[in-house]
Amino acid sequence: MIGDRINKNTSRAILLSVILILLNTTNSGASDSSSSSKVIYAFWPYWTDFQSYQPDWDILNYVSYFSIEANPDGTLNTSNIGTNYYNVRDAAHAHNVKVTLTVDSFNPDVQDSILAGNQKELAVNILQKIQYYGADGVSIDFEGIRDTNSITNESNSILMENFIRTLYTTLKNANPSFHISFAVQHSVNSVYRNATLSQYADAMFLMGYDYHWLNDTSTGAVSPFNDTTQQDIEDSVKMLEKYYPPNKIILGMPFHGYDWPSSSSEPGASTTGAGTAVYMKNATANAKMYERIWDSGSHTPWYRYQSNGTWHQVWYDDDESLGLKLDYASSENLGGMGFWALGYEGNNATIWNVVREKSQAAPATPGFESTVFLAGFFLSLCIRLISKR
Repeated sequence: MIGDRINKNTSRAILLSVILILLNTTNSGASDSSSSSKVIYAFWPYWTDFQSYQPDWDILNYVSYFSIEANPDGTLNTSNIGTNYYNVRDAAHAHNVKVTLTVDSFNPDVQDSILAGNQKELAVNILQKIQYYGADGVSIDFEGIRDTNSITNESNSILMENFIRTLYTTLKNANPSFHISFAVQHSVNSVYRNATLSQYADAMFLMGYDYHWLNDTSTGAVSPFNDTTQQDIEDSVKMLEKYYPPNKIILGMPFHGYDWPSSSSEPGASTTGAGTAVYMKNATANAKMYERIWDSGSHTPWYRYQSNGTWHQVWYDDDESLGLKLDYASSENLGGMGFWALGYEGNNATIWNVVREKSQAAPATPGFESTVFLAGFFLSLCIRLISKR
């Protein structure tokens, strides 16, 4: 009787242990799957109207509202922040998507003034705006920075490092969860070739587009991939990886292309004037009319047409070309995938199905199947023991 009672209690203990193992393994697997999913980071420009457009909120992690302009004295121009921003913010938060504010400057003189003497002022003002507008962080978008500061003659690389450190300390002391990132052009400006910056930022958004841009002298891919004839996304990623860990790099991809007047219908023809931006939703629709052409060199689509006797070429990205770049981001174990800009893809765009497919993590952690097998074995053993009591 005593032995039977011991066996019975032992069996119950083993059975309870098995159940706990199964529950713990299942929960662990779910947690790991979530943490290993890629960050999906996209910019929402102020001109994309919330009332006429909605993204696939379920796939996004971060939306950065573009933009707040930085002034030379470190103050901020918030004239682009209005009702549209609040609608975006509230919808994002309702879907557990974090919202950051894009703070930009494309003027080298303004950048020099900030870096020379107004770093602290800008950092404090950014914190105040984040708190005032109920945001979750900031994206710094300073493009075309000079190598040497025109005011102090110091290296802007060192001054930028000091600013990002100051910004990091200011924001993280106020709220450790505030997200800090900065945008890096595909050429990787020398100011951003600084590994120390990685210590003071959560992510670097690589602008993997505009390899050919509005004022280019020839037509060509906006976001070339696996292209041996020109700088492409792989070259930019490899350059960035010299300074930053892959898990902090977000590969930015375009939802836009360019329409150039050109000297002929041949790819790479000289442009005869400035190009105009074309949204991906319009380019994909027009390509059906003018016949989509696949460029095997840049692995991107394009099409051509004539208007008033002038040839035009439109180079852009679509589900296929972006899918290749999404696969590449996963193969490089990059921290995330990003897009400029929301609204350009249109409502109910199929690209989000591609993003969802390419960004999914493995459904189970290593060793999961083995654990389940052993748990099943012990469970059947317990049942036999109990049945023989």
